[in-house]
Amino acid sequence: MTYPNFQTIVVDNASQSSEKDNIRNYINRQVNTRSDLVLKAGGSTLILQNEKNLGYAGGNNVGIKYALAHGADYVFILNNDTTVPPDMLDKLVAVAESDSKIGIVGPAIKERDHSTNSGRVVYYGKISWLKTELKHVYGKSAIHPPENSRATSRGSKVGGMADFHGRVLESKEYVIGAAMLIKKEVLKKIDGFDEVYFLYFEDADLCLRAQLAGYRLKIAPETTIYHKVSASTSALGKPLILRYHTRNALIFNSLNAPWPVKVSLIFWSGYILLKNFLKVFLFPTKAPAGEAIIDGVLDFYKNRYGKI
Repeated sequence: MTYPNFQTIVVDNASQSSEKDNIRNYINRQVNTRSDLVLKAGGSTLILQNEKNLGYAGGNNVGIKYALAHGADYVFILNNDTTVPPDMLDKLVAVAESDSKIGIVGPAIKERDHSTNSGRVVYYGKISWLKTELKHVYGKSAIHPPENSRATSRGSKVGGMADFHGRVLESKEYVIGAAMLIKKEVLKKIDGFDEVYFLYFEDADLCLRAQLAGYRLKIAPETTIYHKVSASTSALGKPLILRYHTRNALIFNSLNAPWPVKVSLIFWSGYILLKNFLKVFLFPTKAPAGEAIIDGVLDFYKNRYGKI
């Protein structure tokens, strides 16, 4: 990183002993400093060890609280399955400081391994009510668009695909949680991630609350990171992921949707239950997925929040 003033905080979410050693050894090699576990600093790197897995929301909140308590002006949330360019923080901070009302800044995210130069570029997320998954808006990364590229209201056109670098996000759009720079004022005002989710939907929830608090969200120009999608969550298995998505979609809609949508939640969840009961009984090969979705609906109505 070329940015002159930052501290790296690694939140170890109750990983296995071998994984702790891998984290420590990697940091010692990459940062050229010594780092110890359990709240001991080594140079500019610190590892915070949680006694149990607090999920994406709770794990990040541990790092956020530590950073704010030690005078951070910004907190940069970064997944452990990402690769970033050296000048990324410089560019994100420059965008944040260009306007006092910009509260959260994100980069474009190129999926898969950048060494193969393959994969799609995702710029931001988009919210659709009464859906069990959030949408990602894809485009083409174009740090230097060609002269004949056609500008549109949503971005410049490059090879038939839009480049959304520099976009100010609108209502029902959010910065993706794999990489987001957040001003301390925002975090103090909205109090970090909501831990009822554990994982999935918490980034969209935080961005909505930031917008309601009067802050703007923006995608930084000329900044792209690389993300190995779901590298950390794939070990959960598809049924459990479906269960989290279903439960958290109901939580998210109940907390954030307009009141007509909230009123319709009972009918939507009833439809989900009926559809998946039929799936379980009529299509045995799809029963594990159907049962997981049913469990997700029941979790919501039983107020079973956080880690399942």
